Amino acid sequence: MVVIGGGDTGSDCVGTSNRHGAISITQLELLPKPPTERTSYMPLPTYPMILKTSTSHEEGADRKWAIATKEFIGDGNGNLKALKLVDLQWTASADGRPARFTEVAGSEREVPCELAFLAMGFVHPQHSGMVEDPAVELDERGNVKATEKAYQTSIPKVFAAGDMRRGQSLVVWAISEGRECARKVDEFLMGSSQLESKDASLMAMMLG
Repeated sequence: MVVIGGGDTGSDCVGTSNRHGAISITQLELLPKPPTERTSYMPLPTYPMILKTSTSHEEGADRKWAIATKEFIGDGNGNLKALKLVDLQWTASADGRPARFTEVAGSEREVPCELAFLAMGFVHPQHSGMVEDPAVELDERGNVKATEKAYQTSIPKVFAAGDMRRGQSLVVWAISEGRECARKVDEFLMGSSQLESKDASLMAMMLG
């Protein structure tokens, strides 16, 4: 099986596949392989984008970087049998970070695959439709602009939370923000709320 995506979700897919007895596991990442230590464009106290090896990876996986998936190839009966891949050549920006890529000529090939997990992130929520029609304000990353304090957008009766507000993140953040946003909506409508606050929920989890 092949995991397309090299982040935390991809790592979870690797671990789950190992526990389910996958014969072989390959994990693909679009970006080039990150360094193992901080570089000049990762000064303290910025968060370092360095190579991470999770416990799932330690269980076994063939990790590959700077590779794009171009096509899913079926067997004619609705079953996946292979992926068409291509190597990527990245060009760095002025600060040394990967900026743009081109496909490496002649590197296209097919690899056997019976099961593919899509563990890819996204840049920002889709703007057409629900975001553009009411013309809510966006932040510099293209997410719906709303503070963590109120979860209220530039349109007073429209609220946003989770990936829509903070960008791609973990499901635990979606759960936390969804509950807190619901409390803020309740306060907006009723003047107060009896729903549990985020801090109270966290304390309850810590106390078991």
